[in-house]
Amino acid sequence: MTVLYAGAARHRAKPGSALPAGAQDVLAVVADPSRPVHLVVTTGRTARRSFVSWQPWDSSTGTGNCYTALPAAVCEALLEAGLIAPGPVLQDPSRQVRAVGLTEAGRRCQARPHAYAA
Repeated sequence: MTVLYAGAARHRAKPGSALPAGAQDVLAVVADPSRPVHLVVTTGRTARRSFVSWQPWDSSTGTGNCYTALPAAVCEALLEAGLIAPGPVLQDPSRQVRAVGLTEAGRRCQARPHAYAA
């Protein structure tokens, strides 16, 4: 599902178009079903958009089991390029939360990263 915001034009990534550094890493995180990614939009005085990923527990390093922020600029660029898309709104009274997933173009980009080299 593609969400269009008022006044925002959507651009689609084309093979050979430059993506920001770290785009392939973010696409890999979004594609990993064990690490769900969410777009969180808070309202009020501190209104902001953030992309967060669940980090499962890693017993070998003793880390994880928490949410971590993904680079917002990279995620926004992938969203603008049509490689990731937010899903329907999840119920949360204090903020708007949307699950983020790969689009068909995002799956192709992940399968052929050299075509979208930064």
